[in-house]
Amino acid sequence: MSDLKMVLAVGVFGSLMLSSCEKGAEQVEGEVNPGQALVMESIAAHGGLEKWYGNGQFQFQWTYYQTDKGPEVVLDSIQTVDTKSLAVAHTVPGSDTVFGWNAGETWINEGGAFKAPPQFWSLLPYYFVGIPFVFNDENAAFELLPEKKEFEGARYDQVKITYSQEAGESPDDYYVLLIDTESKLVRGAYYTVTHPLVVGPEGPGPEKFISLDNLQEFSGIKIGTGNRTFTMTDGEIGAQMRYSEVRGIKFLPEGTVDLAIPAGAKILK
Repeated sequence: MSDLKMVLAVGVFGSLMLSSCEKGAEQVEGEVNPGQALVMESIAAHGGLEKWYGNGQFQFQWTYYQTDKGPEVVLDSIQTVDTKSLAVAHTVPGSDTVFGWNAGETWINEGGAFKAPPQFWSLLPYYFVGIPFVFNDENAAFELLPEKKEFEGARYDQVKITYSQEAGESPDDYYVLLIDTESKLVRGAYYTVTHPLVVGPEGPGPEKFISLDNLQEFSGIKIGTGNRTFTMTDGEIGAQMRYSEVRGIKFLPEGTVDLAIPAGAKILK
């Protein structure tokens, strides 16, 4: 998959490129540094790339409670993703709205509406729920940090992930995974947002930390069934500000859900 612009404007993790979908971290050629090696171990601990890319379409409902903005500020959709091409289609409970992303184009049905820009939202939940698999990216650089990070009474190894300038519109994003020293499972990640779709004139906001809670196994893949978002202050994890519920997690046979752009859909720029 050679078009590095295919995943521009896909949300918080917009710098992650599709070009490495079929060349996984478990298949890396050449020298592997300690940070990359640890991410490879983590991906294997979560089930491995063969299952992640081979299980079929990935479907789940992500309900995101932005409690820092008010008790009624909730974003909710059921989404089906092709983990190889990242084609995705969302349905919105309680409405006729459907939207998604396919081959570089974001679409929404005529008359459909969503509380967040579909250009931003189409793949954002997938990149949270899909940790650590989404870091299988040939544009990524990995650094094992010397210090451990504490979260809820335990201390975790840290791997910082940065991107080459060819990685799209937000190559200055970085993410730091918290990985359990023994199990190699990911406990969460803190990150920055530099994508122009969400960054205002004052520049990027502060780091945030998202946890992966209550890991459960689905078709051999360990996935968090909940997330919590925390503030970060001077590199320390602070108070919880948001949370999400992940439900209906399943893998479907290839082609179960038609992820093609529907006839008559509106293409969003």
